[in-house]
Amino acid sequence: MRQVVILAGGRGARLKEVSGDLPKPMVSVLGVPLLQHLIEQCVAYDIVDIKLLVSYKKEVIEDYFGDGSQYGASIQYIVEDTPRGTAGALIDAMSELDEQFLVVYGDTFFDIDLNAFWQFHNDQEGDASIFLHPNDHPHDSDLVEIDSSFQVQKIHPYPHDSQWHQNLVNAAVYMFNKGALKGVNFVSDRPDIAKELFPMMLAFEKKLYGYISTEYIKDMGTPQRLSKVEKDINSGKVKLLKKQIPKIAIFLDRDGTINQEVNHLSNQEQFELIDGASEAICQINAAGILAVIVTNQPVIARGELKVSELKIIHNKMDTLLGRHGAYIDRLYYCPHHIDSGFEGEIEALKFDCNCRKPKIGMFTQAKKDLNIVLEKSWLVGDSTRDILAAKHAGMKSVLVQTGFSGKDGAFEVVPDYVAKDLSEAVTLILKEIDSNDC
Repeated sequence: MRQVVILAGGRGARLKEVSGDLPKPMVSVLGVPLLQHLIEQCVAYDIVDIKLLVSYKKEVIEDYFGDGSQYGASIQYIVEDTPRGTAGALIDAMSELDEQFLVVYGDTFFDIDLNAFWQFHNDQEGDASIFLHPNDHPHDSDLVEIDSSFQVQKIHPYPHDSQWHQNLVNAAVYMFNKGALKGVNFVSDRPDIAKELFPMMLAFEKKLYGYISTEYIKDMGTPQRLSKVEKDINSGKVKLLKKQIPKIAIFLDRDGTINQEVNHLSNQEQFELIDGASEAICQINAAGILAVIVTNQPVIARGELKVSELKIIHNKMDTLLGRHGAYIDRLYYCPHHIDSGFEGEIEALKFDCNCRKPKIGMFTQAKKDLNIVLEKSWLVGDSTRDILAAKHAGMKSVLVQTGFSGKDGAFEVVPDYVAKDLSEAVTLILKEIDSNDC
């Protein structure tokens, strides 16, 4: 049997106005205890050996769930008499843990493909894996930095430093190999998994990997976030984001659409959001539609910008959007450019690729990664190159009158619609999608 450890010892002081004196995992989500949702999610993926780490009013949880047989599971209760923090509780339970196990927090609601996450962990052959996602409040979340092979490089616990950070939030769902936890000693009495265990594992050169997903997952530590979860369930957003469900995306050009066009942006100081862009992306997020950036970045091939510097620019974008509750689900960029004659150009990137718009390599990759139906999706951009790419991909397009405003002169092509800016474009698209669904 596959095993899950659910951290269910929380008191839930911030939820007291809606939960009363109930333990935090027992707070009601549309009439059903949150913990029941979590257990049923695990059982749906044949994870039926359930260890509940309980403390505050443990008898309430035990009386409700019993031995778990009514849910098709086997539940064992591990009592934490003295609060030991999330990492401390996990270490104290070591004798009851399998060689490989899932960890879930009892104040997090999710609907995710746990099989895919489990498989990712096994494929990476690491010591631990962290479920990562962009969210609408990265400013007060623990953020994770990964490399191109998904290996974790650094943990950025909240509160963050003054740097720009990618919106990759630690969603508090983990896979562990038991061996990686042996011999761990903490200085504090109540050590935290994200803030202490993971940095310690990195310091000891343990291999941590980040699994990125656009599926629905949200911590419910406050009444406001609980209300948001219930609203998202009722609106259908939770279901729309399931991995197995084919999705609609709004593809977004970057320069001239989201940020001010400066003609080959090459440093972070030049990056400035267009007014209303954050609010427009918030609308996409709220609708359960994927917001995906597809951007040509020939400055990489031309030697005018390093990949590491491009990452900082995109981190700045994520940070600025996140301050307004907006996020990008996935970003794709093309670093290629066939033209020669630039000082410092990178020869290896100078070829006729299949990803530089108006070609559709970035779109087909997004389709594969995110289960996107291109024929029902849209593109918003400021150039004829964007509009032609949309036509090649079988999507409808909106030309915005920011940036180049279609006056780049690269191609003779007509968009499906024209809008003043991204905000007007998104409003138009969402109305079209709603009318088609009726």
